[in-house]
Amino acid sequence: MQKCTFLTCKVIFSNVMSSKIWVWKKVPGITGRCNDIIYSRPTLLPSQDILVYFGGDVQDTQENMEQHMDSKKYIEWSLQNTGHILSTNFPKKHILIIRPSRMYVTRNAMFSCFDNFVPANEYGVPSFLPTHNALKHLRELIKSSLEHIKTCNVYEDHTHFNTEKTRLSFMGFSKGCVVLNQLLHEFHYYQNKPNIDVEINNFIKLIESMWWLDGGHAGPKDIWITEKSILESFAKLRINVHVHVTPYQIEDVSRPWIHEEENEFCSTLRDMGVSIKRVLHFADKPRSLKLHFNILKAIGNYTQ
Repeated sequence: MQKCTFLTCKVIFSNVMSSKIWVWKKVPGITGRCNDIIYSRPTLLPSQDILVYFGGDVQDTQENMEQHMDSKKYIEWSLQNTGHILSTNFPKKHILIIRPSRMYVTRNAMFSCFDNFVPANEYGVPSFLPTHNALKHLRELIKSSLEHIKTCNVYEDHTHFNTEKTRLSFMGFSKGCVVLNQLLHEFHYYQNKPNIDVEINNFIKLIESMWWLDGGHAGPKDIWITEKSILESFAKLRINVHVHVTPYQIEDVSRPWIHEEENEFCSTLRDMGVSIKRVLHFADKPRSLKLHFNILKAIGNYTQ
């Protein structure tokens, strides 16, 4: 069980970018679970909007990536730098980047493992469940984060959040999409639960949009959710869906199921009347890991 004692906030100043990034260690969620959170404030104030981001393999804090032979080549996409990128793309939103509770480190790679949200093997390949209390944990992490914003004196005027007016957006990039997929399972679970969970239902009502960015993991299936009953439950929530992909994932000939599942996910939701926007980036360029990461910048043209 994780010891979830919130540690003092740390402010990071970028030498390249002028905005601040806060790193909060061991932010408590539900009992026994905590995550480090990287926070970036909105540049247009005041704001009640929150974007929660789950990153991909390789992505970790800058200091951790600098110590790894392979990952330091991708330091441009560290969680702190990603916070800057997302703040640029979404200037009206508070950015909360949820660091994985476990990083599986090998000589050649770092694997993000979101065990607090979905059970996974040592490489972070998920085993989805009807519920893993991912929604409850996320709800508590957000509540804790709002308290930390006040505690760390992020704003001189101590901006007060009106929970009923808060609008949430969830975003997964690459491996981080496994968290969004587990949330879909839990939406279905709570809709079919005999006893209504008022707190969770009210939390779900705050979700305005969900963003899947080039989802992928090392498993042989479930890159995208295709089970019709789960997607039917999701469709009832009227959440705006954004799907952005690159050839790196959907044109991987060694894993053709990625494109097949993504196509079924999008077409099924579209047939169900869901507001879904799907964009293929860099279609005229060869597959590359660099362009896979660069989708984080490219979505800036589609955030309005």
